[in-house]
Amino acid sequence: MTASEVREITIGTWAIELDNGENLGALNVGDAVDLYTGTDFDGLWIAKEFSEQGTVITLQVGKVVENCADDEAISCPYSGTRHAHPADVDGRVLRRPEIAAPPS
Repeated sequence: MTASEVREITIGTWAIELDNGENLGALNVGDAVDLYTGTDFDGLWIAKEFSEQGTVITLQVGKVVENCADDEAISCPYSGTRHAHPADVDGRVLRRPEIAAPPS
């Protein structure tokens, strides 16, 4: 399986340093993060969930959209603005995870 076929990854929050010097533990569920070239999984990802201790995060492949209101199942308050959603293997937009802070 190649990185382009992976739709979800689970990694330690410390495994990748973000541009602002923080690690993945600084994200909230539902936040989008662009992992830059040089990581094993470059591209856009959405924070899906944290482990109970907050030391492991699961990310889903993301897709930038502007109008997602056409799909009632998505029910997104951000429709009409550029934002990110998880995407399935065919590139279809999925519902965003509920926004939540990581465990402290």
